This record gives sequence, C-alpha cells and structure tokens, in this order.
Amino acid sequence: MVYELYAIKYGQRDGRKPEFFQGGDPHDAPMALDYFVWAAVSPEHPERTVVIDLGFTAATGTRRGRVVRRTPAEGLALLGIDAATVQHVIITHCHFDHVGNIAEFPQATFVIQDEEMAFWTGRYAGKPLFRQIVEPEDVVALVRHNFDGRVRFVADSQEIIPGIAVHRVGGHAAGLQIVTVETARGTVIVASDAAHFYANIEEDRPFSIVNSLPQMYEAFDVIRRLAPSPDHIIPGHDPLVMERYPAARHDLAGIVARLG
Repeated sequence: MVYELYAIKYGQRDGRKPEFFQGGDPHDAPMALDYFVWAAVSPEHPERTVVIDLGFTAATGTRRGRVVRRTPAEGLALLGIDAATVQHVIITHCHFDHVGNIAEFPQATFVIQDEEMAFWTGRYAGKPLFRQIVEPEDVVALVRHNFDGRVRFVADSQEIIPGIAVHRVGGHAAGLQIVTVETARGTVIVASDAAHFYANIEEDRPFSIVNSLPQMYEAFDVIRRLAPSPDHIIPGHDPLVMERYPAARHDLAGIVARLG
C-alpha cells in the first residue's frame, strides 16, 4: 500500500536558539518553531486515511502564547479530509501540542504506545517539569476513550495498517513513537519530536526537553537506520519542511507540504 503524505502547519512560535538545544547554543539568535500534524492518504482507499498527531486546541495555543493559524481539523479540510470521518489517528506522544482536539475525531481509534500512556497515568506525571508540557484533560480524554474501546495500545514496532508502522524510540517522551509511511518515493519517516529540527539529527544535538538523553541519541540512530536517505526524514517542528518540500497545491504554499 502506497500513500500520499502531507505535513499541515497549524501554528508557530518565535523563540531563540538556546531554548531549543540541550546545553543551549552559543548563538543567541532568533529561531522559529512550527507546529504540524500529518496525514497519510490512500487515493484508492480513502477510508484508510491516517492522521498523525492532533495538535493543540486554539484555546490551549492562545493560553500558552503560540500563534494559532488554524485548527488541525481546518488544515485537514484543505485537503478534503473530514476529521469527523477519520478512522485512524496515531498519537506519537502526549505533550500538549500532539494530543489536543480529540473531540474533533469522533470516529477514530487512537494508537499510542503502552509506555507513553503508562507514564502519563503514573506517579511522575504530576511533577512540575512534566506537568507543564501536558494538558491533563487531553490525557483524561484518552483514558475515557480507552473505556469505550477507542484506544489501541502498541508496544515497540508494529504495523498499524498496510504500509504504515510505528516504532517506539522514547527519548523526548517515555513512549514517543515515530511513524514510517510507504510512499511513491520510498519509506518516509515522520520523526515527530524524536527530531524537532533537521539540526537535531544532522548535528547529533538533542532537543532541550528530554525524558531520557541516551534514548534520544538512540532515536537518532533508529531514524537514520530506517530512512532510505536523509531526504526521507521529516522533523516534527522545523519551518524548513515547508521550504524543502513542494506545496500540496499552489494555494497551500506555506500551509501544506507534500512529503511523498
């Protein structure tokens, strides 16, 4: 099964380089961070459309000082994808910018790693440094959907549907998973927050928010091993994605990039 893969920008944040790397950065220069969700679309089987991550809600983004360009559901609609009919959503991890908007996907099953859910329902989730990077109601919503049979737990690597698989790497979050998608140009790696920026993986420089530093370095190795080439690696927050890949349509430049 081969998919068309898209990155959809829904928000952004203007920061400075030292904020985004372990140990800071000697150049105190401006650095932007974009917020994306991703969609893998099968032209022959539209019912198999898979959405990767759910972004943050407009209310959460505004409260946290992020620029909200559109909701993820509005971004998906630009590609003709109705969030209300999506059957498969992969949640790479539970940080606030990846697991909001659950209510916008009433038909979906949510795919998450056992270890990620266990961490955010465990003893350390409420510690201040962890608490600040999640919205508790997002986690509670997942717990509730587990009781109505709409959460699919996976461990390590597993095919979700033909042509799309997840791989636990940890590092940035306890159960962070990356996603491999088969496209016409080969296997594309949606790294999500295993590599926020191209610089993380190209320069072997971990991001500033870390659950396990050794696992973050190991995640870089896993991504490199799975990718046919560096051009097949899609970082989770790098504005350069919109420059390195063509727009899905001419009117979607800077909004939706076609990755494969």
